[in-house]
Amino acid sequence: MEPRSTSRWATAGVAALDLALASPSWAFYRPTLEFRRHAVAADNTDASRAGDQVLRAGGNAVDAAVATALALGVASPASSGFGGGGLAIICRPSTPCIFVDFRETAPAALTAEQLAHAPDPQRASHVGGLAVAVPGEPAGLAYLVRRYGRLPLARDAAPAVALARNGFTVAPSVADRARDNARDLALDAHLARAWLPGGSPIAAGVRVARPLLAATLARYGREGDRFVQGDFARLYADAARARGGVITAADIAAYRPVERPVLARAFGSRTVVTASYPSAGGLVMLQALAMLEGAPAERMRPGSSAYLHLLAESWRQGFDDRARYIGDPENAGVVLPDALLDAARMQRRRARIDPDHASAVTPDEPPRDHGTTHLCAVDADGTIVSLTTTVNEPFGARIAAPSLDVILNDEIDDFSLGGGSSYGLAASRPNALTPGRRPVSSMTPTVVLENGRPVGCVGAAGGPRITTATTQVLLNLFAHNMDPEAAVSAPRVHHQGAPLELRVEREVPEDVRAALRARGHTIVEVESLAVAQALVVRGEGAARRVLVASDPRKGALPAGL
Repeated sequence: MEPRSTSRWATAGVAALDLALASPSWAFYRPTLEFRRHAVAADNTDASRAGDQVLRAGGNAVDAAVATALALGVASPASSGFGGGGLAIICRPSTPCIFVDFRETAPAALTAEQLAHAPDPQRASHVGGLAVAVPGEPAGLAYLVRRYGRLPLARDAAPAVALARNGFTVAPSVADRARDNARDLALDAHLARAWLPGGSPIAAGVRVARPLLAATLARYGREGDRFVQGDFARLYADAARARGGVITAADIAAYRPVERPVLARAFGSRTVVTASYPSAGGLVMLQALAMLEGAPAERMRPGSSAYLHLLAESWRQGFDDRARYIGDPENAGVVLPDALLDAARMQRRRARIDPDHASAVTPDEPPRDHGTTHLCAVDADGTIVSLTTTVNEPFGARIAAPSLDVILNDEIDDFSLGGGSSYGLAASRPNALTPGRRPVSSMTPTVVLENGRPVGCVGAAGGPRITTATTQVLLNLFAHNMDPEAAVSAPRVHHQGAPLELRVEREVPEDVRAALRARGHTIVEVESLAVAQALVVRGEGAARRVLVASDPRKGALPAGL
């Protein structure tokens, strides 16, 4: 089949990359940007530049990650922000890689019964005060800077403060989210003024300043935890309680980020380092890699139906584990990652995959007698940080703390509340709503090591599609040797077990879809499956090259030097 030249990611004047792939549905990519000293890739160009500014000012990769995250909350408020939380993987020179969990927690007074008896129980975990979890980003980012950064928090916050004060151009993705959520945004006077000016959703290309958020971030930079545990906690809780929530300032003041063991697994000659619980994303990804390892070459041609079928079958089994065994590591009933990644168990699962048919998932009880292991990776020549942060659904709970201009998250929906989540994930007993606990996440921040040296960074946004997108981009980079821009641009597929459907982006060719249908898959076409970023380091010393790509699905660019 001839490659099509009508890809939505086509770039005029850029020569086609000859990737020698099976049935490619794309022809042109933006060129991968290459830097020598440092680079930042985010899904917003202003945010990438914020991280670059901090690196040029003498900061390290942790400072840059914090600056970028704060700027994303300014310019991409539908996706992340100061009222949310996240996960970070840090790999530094000559030390073990670090996993910092600043995921949100359930308020102490919140119960599943309160949600079930809310006026609109179907939406209570999505919109309104009961949906709001204790935010982790303010304490988490301050912790990262205090423990691992090089610059003061105020310096790391400065680019985001300037962006909020001076203004930014509204991206199409933000305008789209405002349009799609206009009904709920209209219920909050502050959000309606900001994102529904004159009663209509804000348009892409409009210039917007956020002076109240600028003041919030400037004070955060000066005062750090003192501000977070004081006025921020009070004002955030007041906003949630005004809309029926039960979160308190004491909940927020008591929040602490947690360092946990990383998950790590050899994949070929490299080691993949990712987040452990309360994220399920890293485990599902490592299970997929384990089941793909050693697959016959004819089944590993990227873009082929055999390859996509193999991925889908591995993900279905991983998401089954997610529903049965994974939760906050403090929760009863949680099974530790080593047991779920047990080599004999992975071998049994690999053997059950029929290359020609979609098969029913067979539950496989994990071995129960294994303890936790800590696998360490050492960076020989530089630091890589992979950080994912979120407010969950677009604009979170669709509530703002007006004097702060901070959007509140709706992370309570990530707990299993009996009928699964808004993303269609199966219900999970270990992920039941429990006061003070952290809900299971799909965030999959990942760093790849080669001979102990970080050589890659991959991550994505997009609910459970994060896991499958990160897996595909990682394989594109390190199994199929794609250029980073090609790796993040290539068409993707997604299967999460429930519902029983294989979602495909529209660039997946029809002959591939037909072959997948013949294997028993129900195909559902979608516009986009997650938004990923990727960074690859090649060479050392004077020959060092940093190749970096931001996903063209959001149109952003990386930055660096």
